[in-house]
Amino acid sequence: MAFNKKTHLRQNIDALKTAFTLDRERRAPTPEEERTLGAYSGFGAIKEVLENPTGKPNKDGMATLVAELHEVIRANTPDEREYKRYMDGIKNSVLTAFYTPPKVADAIVEAIWDTRIVPKRILDPSAGTGVFVSAVDFHDPYAEITCFEKDPATGLILKHLHPEKRVRVQGFERIEPKYAGYYDVAVSNIPFG
Repeated sequence: MAFNKKTHLRQNIDALKTAFTLDRERRAPTPEEERTLGAYSGFGAIKEVLENPTGKPNKDGMATLVAELHEVIRANTPDEREYKRYMDGIKNSVLTAFYTPPKVADAIVEAIWDTRIVPKRILDPSAGTGVFVSAVDFHDPYAEITCFEKDPATGLILKHLHPEKRVRVQGFERIEPKYAGYYDVAVSNIPFG
């Protein structure tokens, strides 16, 4: 099936609305909300988010959706600085947010477990929406997993998809020196954009 930017943008907006609602209401997602969050695919290849939608032609409906994205972020951030941080993260991800398919993450994690290595402390330095977290959980739901995700919007989704994990919405470069040698394994698919 071909990539449909409009569908992905709609799903991303719905997922962000859901995540902001969960934050505001301080609660876990319902199964339906989990599905909405799980449909989030990031903004890779959705170049329309790079420009201000005001005054843009709307023949394909993308300008309306981009305007809605701006409205959702603005309505759910406390100030201009935080709004800009979210929008900058979204814009910066256009070239890099292509998330690892679950089958690929499953195969990589399966290969780790096939070596008879049983990691208890796992680091995902670029977690996206947490496909590696889910793959590790299948093998050991009690493993201690720390996830880093630099993009604020994706980090918000990750936090609600995996509330039981340690999610840090910041770049991995911010990890403290005390964690050197702490983790048994690091597993991820780092964007090299």
